[in-house]
Amino acid sequence: MAEIVASPRVGGLHLRRVGELLVAREELNERFLDAGRRKFSDVEFDDIVIKSSDLDDEYVRVWRACEEATREWRHAEGLPALALALKRAADFYRGVAASA
Repeated sequence: MAEIVASPRVGGLHLRRVGELLVAREELNERFLDAGRRKFSDVEFDDIVIKSSDLDDEYVRVWRACEEATREWRHAEGLPALALALKRAADFYRGVAASA
């Protein structure tokens, strides 16, 4: 994420999405530490770890593609895909954090 934030290739939307992702991750951490909340079963926890890993891998993959691609592809496909991948990860973390 630091590479994304420091890059001159991204715009305000991407910085916002990274910020949303960081906040959502913190909400998830707080959810895991909240003793008053229902704990996840081992299967649920494994599913969360696998899904979060897949989502993180996706935005990293898209970012790497943006770094290696032409300017035209990056603007037409890469950066929109990056914004979407970051949003999906943040939405997932937020959803898990909000679960009962």
